Amino acid sequence: MSHSMMQKVNSFALRAFRDTADRDYIHARMAYRADLFPQFHWSALHALEKYAKCIAILVRVPKPKRAIKHEVERSLDLISEKLDIALSEQTKKFIKRLEEFGARFRYLEVSWFIKDCELAILDRAVWELRRFCNSELYEYSGNQFVSISQDKYDQVKAIDKPNKTNTLIPGGFLEKTLEKRNSRAKPDLVWCNLYYSASKRKRVYMKSSVMAENSPFFLYPEIIDEVSKYTFIPKEISDAYKNG
Repeated sequence: MSHSMMQKVNSFALRAFRDTADRDYIHARMAYRADLFPQFHWSALHALEKYAKCIAILVRVPKPKRAIKHEVERSLDLISEKLDIALSEQTKKFIKRLEEFGARFRYLEVSWFIKDCELAILDRAVWELRRFCNSELYEYSGNQFVSISQDKYDQVKAIDKPNKTNTLIPGGFLEKTLEKRNSRAKPDLVWCNLYYSASKRKRVYMKSSVMAENSPFFLYPEIIDEVSKYTFIPKEISDAYKNG
């Protein structure tokens, strides 16, 4: 394939996945700020999922036989065969919680809870993963990924000190939002954000949130068969309550 095709494929990855993920990320921050925590979890998962899929395309990971849906870990496992992305244990645990807990079930099939400053955890997770959604990091032969540029990788690989070099990406939607004075999304992006902000803040103060909600199935498991007559109930959910 031509060099032109390589650029077009990369443009697709950046526009369809990275920039869309940027919007999901801002949406998650809006939801958290409004105490809409299930929506926060769902948008957070969407954002991280798309960042991972963007990287997978940039390093030309073939799609697996079983399609990757709203999952992050599967994409990261496939990417790891071509690229070493260091993620903190906090980020790994957060991704696992999003996939296994409330975010995967959108209709209160399971109970949910939130504690600590999960927005700060999301901010860090986005920063750790999004830095690799940058086609300028990678070297290609024709349309095929060859390797990551070592010099550029050295600038972004650290996961302890965010700065402009290892945070901002040329042409990214977050960067455009920060630059636009009258952006209606900007206030929610920069609010208590240690990573993506127009200021040079070194710390932020954020209130911990504690909230939980029990699923109706947890309270009344006997209704599952009746409810399933009118809406889809995942088998794993039905079996878990019936056998629990």
